[in-house]
Amino acid sequence: MKKVLIILIPILVTVAVGVGAFIFFTNSDGKSKNPIKIIRQSIAKHDADKFYSMVDVNAVIDDAAKEILSAQINSQVDALAYSNQDFVTKYENLKPEFTAAAKSAIDEYIAKGTVTFQPPLTSAQKFLTDSAVATCTIKSFSKPKFEGDTATAKVDFYNEGLNFYFELELTLEKVGKSWKVTSVKGFENYLDGFNRTMRKKLEQLNAPIREEIKETFDVKGFSANISEGDEYGFSQTLNMKIQANLKYDKPISKISGNIIIDGKDGREGVTPFSIDVEGSPQGVQNFEVSKVLNPFVREDADVMRHGLKKSDLHIEITQIDFADGTTLKQLISL
Repeated sequence: MKKVLIILIPILVTVAVGVGAFIFFTNSDGKSKNPIKIIRQSIAKHDADKFYSMVDVNAVIDDAAKEILSAQINSQVDALAYSNQDFVTKYENLKPEFTAAAKSAIDEYIAKGTVTFQPPLTSAQKFLTDSAVATCTIKSFSKPKFEGDTATAKVDFYNEGLNFYFELELTLEKVGKSWKVTSVKGFENYLDGFNRTMRKKLEQLNAPIREEIKETFDVKGFSANISEGDEYGFSQTLNMKIQANLKYDKPISKISGNIIIDGKDGREGVTPFSIDVEGSPQGVQNFEVSKVLNPFVREDADVMRHGLKKSDLHIEITQIDFADGTTLKQLISL
């Protein structure tokens, strides 16, 4: 299907492209109007008044913030151990940065047709930059459902740059003789697709690096047990013994990696560790690492409540530091 609209900002793409689903709307005079043409014209002419008269940008950004930031917080936080007030505080701390990045980007695009983020980028700016929404296209959309002066429709998008599909639901409300986008739901679907694609691409790029790391530090197996943590019984400690074959052509100073706990619904709890191996002989030997289990982290809380299954525990070696200052490490971003 032909690309409908190309914009650099996710929320702008969502709104401007999604409005095309409502091409069957008519004004009270019975003349058919195509909102997508009006939106595109307002952007091309840098007509901010027209664009903002058709899109409640603040409301849509608020929808995006609620879904994306909540999903990010909930992916790490155990709802049973994390109070509502703590959640609200964390959300309110993250929201201003997200809102400012999205709003300034939209304003700049409408005014100049460009979007510029000056380094160093904030996490929100980096997400907007990495999302590859400049290649988003509409694949299909449902017929609008009308309830009085409100209409909704589901729109299926394809992100060509990152190769994933996602669905958004748009709500329009009648304002005078025209319609205005007042809500967009489904940003969590976009975030899920983005995260899956990033993990897949990193997996591909890191495959040869992992093989090279394995030639130097080859994990043969590990054992684990849980002991009490702080004196108040608030936390526990996961103790691990890693058996690995250490081989090198030049002296090594440190081995770094992650302890990964597979949680429910594909969630992962990741804790970094490092092992000082300076002066260690080559060959098979045992190394010890530990991880404090935090009841506020979902995966850790699962282990504390239900015990540890070895099948849910993994060791990943991510970096080798050599004594001469050089490193061999996996990529953490594209």
